[in-house]
Amino acid sequence: MKNLIIKNASQVVTCSGFAGKRGREMNDLHVIEGGTVVVTDGRISHVLRAGEALPVDETNYTVIDATGKALLPGFVDPHTHFVFGGYREEEFSWRMRGDSYMEIMNRGGGIVNTTKATREASEDELFEVGRRRLDAMLRLGITTVEGKSGYGLDRDTEMKQLRVMRRLNEAHPADIVSTFMGAHATPAEWKGREDAFIDFNIREMFPLLFLYTSLSGL
Repeated sequence: MKNLIIKNASQVVTCSGFAGKRGREMNDLHVIEGGTVVVTDGRISHVLRAGEALPVDETNYTVIDATGKALLPGFVDPHTHFVFGGYREEEFSWRMRGDSYMEIMNRGGGIVNTTKATREASEDELFEVGRRRLDAMLRLGITTVEGKSGYGLDRDTEMKQLRVMRRLNEAHPADIVSTFMGAHATPAEWKGREDAFIDFNIREMFPLLFLYTSLSGL
């Protein structure tokens, strides 16, 4: 809907004003009672108080009556890993009994476990589980998601994760900002050669990512 009017909202939460608020300042949300929001050509063009006249011709807009509802900006989740294979529910009891994360990883759990499952998963399988996770986030009001790779730790799987996130960004209502995290942990094949693994990311992955983003517009 490029042209949209959402009117009669019980509350419109604008979050206007200075960013970087702290403490009690964060409660100052600049709420408009009985407000109306106008979207023109896909962008918010007007936020009106109760009783203010519409500055546009309503016949050219889709109109939604939001009586009894609140409008607020979509939430942004700035740190997620939502494209990965497998689950680690068996590790919950280990954490509950006090095992450290490094202890779990050293016995093959944690990132090591997820890396194996992500390498084995097909691109379409990762797309589907990623879509379901995005659906769950969207139901909670999250409309922008930062997503990291980092569960491949090799060239092919890291690129597979990034391709999936690009596909999801095109296919899903949520906006996705992808982050390459190729040195998330040291994979088994690089153990004892951590410096060489960092060099691999710098010398091979970074140029590949630059080429990929240049060609794909990611």
